[in-house]
Order: sequence, then structure tokens, then C-alpha cells
Amino acid sequence: MRIALCIVLIFLALASSAQSRVPNDDFSLTLERTGCLGSCPDYKVSIQSDGTLHYEGRFYVRAKGIREKKLPLKIVQRLAKRLQEEDFFHWEQTGGVCLDTPETHITATLKGVQKHVMEGCNAPGKVRKLADEIEKIAGLKRWI
Repeated sequence: MRIALCIVLIFLALASSAQSRVPNDDFSLTLERTGCLGSCPDYKVSIQSDGTLHYEGRFYVRAKGIREKKLPLKIVQRLAKRLQEEDFFHWEQTGGVCLDTPETHITATLKGVQKHVMEGCNAPGKVRKLADEIEKIAGLKRWI
């Protein structure tokens, strides 16, 4: 009986360990930067839990049009972890809509919770800083 119990506990521990390496199927992240009357980059990128990255370059970017690539799961996990470290899902809405000013939008879903934040009016704040990190982690600089 003890051996059977030990085997079951080992099996559960291994299953739990394997699950922690798989990203939550509910994770998604969208980053959008809007243009301005000048030469501000205008693009949108969405990342899904399976690593699918969909990019749409609109104006003043290196790569215009649609691009797709597959991110390694460790990158997806790093992005999800970064949002949790920033306590993203408890952020207040920042900034406001201004004329001729680029806006940065981040929308994320994790474990059934969705959050959208936006920042504009040329005030560099935490939304833009997080957007810069997302670009870096996801390897978007070659397209932007």
C-alpha cells in the first residue's frame, strides 16, 4: 500500500512539474502603437499562448504588412511572468487621448483575467516602458 501511494505521489509531482513548463492556454498579449502626424511607428502585434506571433506593420516601420512567426514557449512564459512581476492586471488606466500624439495600448489575458491599458500625450510612463520590454523580449526590433 505504501509503495502504491509513493508511486502515485511521484506521478503527481512529475505531472505538476511538467504542467508548470507549459504556458497557460488562456494567455494572450496584444501591443499596439498608433501613429501621429509625423513619423511615429504604427503597428500591432499579438502573441498567443502557443507562441504564435502575428504582426501588422502599418506606417513608419521597417516591415509593412503582415508577418507571422513562432516564438519559443520560454519567451511566452517570460512575457507572462513579466506581466505578473509588473502587477499589470492591477494597473490603473493612464494617459489620455491627445491630438497628433502616438498612443501605446497593451491588452493581456491571463488565467481568465483581461486588462487593457493605454498611454498617450508624450508622457513616457510605465505603459511605454513595458511596451519597449515586450518588443525586446519578442524580438520585434527588426520589423519596427
